[in-house]
Amino acid sequence: MSKFDPVFMAKNAWQMKVKRRPTILSHSVNAECNLRCVFCDEWKKKLSSDVISLESDSSESNSSGVDSSGSASSDVPLEDIFKVIDLARDFGILSYNAWSTEPLLRKDLPEIMKYAKSVGMKTFMITNGTLLKKRMNDLGDVDYISVSMDGPTATKEIRGTNYDKIMEGIRYAAESGQLNQPLLMNCVISSKNLDEVVDLLHTAKELGVKMAIEPIYLFKRMNETCWDDLLIQEDQKEQFVDVMNQLIDLKKKGYPIINSKTYLKMVRDQKPISNCKVNLSIMAIDHTENMYNCRIHNKPLGNVLSESVFDENGNIKVNGITEVWNKSKSERMDKIHNCEGCQFFGYSELTLMNNYNIESFYGYEWL
Repeated sequence: MSKFDPVFMAKNAWQMKVKRRPTILSHSVNAECNLRCVFCDEWKKKLSSDVISLESDSSESNSSGVDSSGSASSDVPLEDIFKVIDLARDFGILSYNAWSTEPLLRKDLPEIMKYAKSVGMKTFMITNGTLLKKRMNDLGDVDYISVSMDGPTATKEIRGTNYDKIMEGIRYAAESGQLNQPLLMNCVISSKNLDEVVDLLHTAKELGVKMAIEPIYLFKRMNETCWDDLLIQEDQKEQFVDVMNQLIDLKKKGYPIINSKTYLKMVRDQKPISNCKVNLSIMAIDHTENMYNCRIHNKPLGNVLSESVFDENGNIKVNGITEVWNKSKSERMDKIHNCEGCQFFGYSELTLMNNYNIESFYGYEWL
């Protein structure tokens, strides 16, 4: 997806293999969202603050608790975000991913991404795409943009928004000449979009953007979600295998799927990742500055700001990320050793690479 950067890759290898630490930070920069995707619970984690209006189009209604204008409240203080970025870089993190719940609801997102780049990080952003066209001019410091996409029919049913509205933003971004790297459409395969995934890949190819595939995953903590309506049904399993085989074949033909063939085959065969290396890949910090090492287990390990000490000039005296990381070693390792495995593509692909799977080194194209 991007030109091979030997220096960047060497730094990542040092961080993961020598220091035994993750190299990517996924940071929740707010707690609000203008959508209510049925398989996501991040939007339920709210803070109380002033409402910030970002979108004037009120034609689309939802029951989100965020008004139809796309307004957001409860932004994490910018100063705290800068502190987390400083702590992460001091810890050795090389990539900063703004995600959860909808980062484009923050007016000051450009300042956040600019700051992350200024300390030497590559920058990523995950968005639902509804505000992409409106805010594209603000994203010059974002290296990689990922848009969640389900398909023409499934988008409305799963996310409660209009497929054409999201696609308008994707198309605008792809044709704007402002992208630092090709945009990524991230598609979660469920019972709702099984008929649309292959067509979506053809659309990605036509637009000159990339596409990632991963299966729907049952989060046991979300008891109120009707998973039976989302998981691949028994009478769909044959179709699911056929769709995955088509995607693998299209990958071989050069279609813009960033996943490795090894991972796609794991998904097809419903084989969870083994010997997980999440501890060496991705760290998450939520909007309350609690650290997590795994989205599946989703148990906070400690608060990185509470554990930090800064001097009067803002210099780090005690790094809270390092403190929480070291104190939680036993708990983190127990989670991994007792885990039944998953198929999250970020965890899986980086685990494959850490386990020296040769095909994943050149087959996984996101970094």
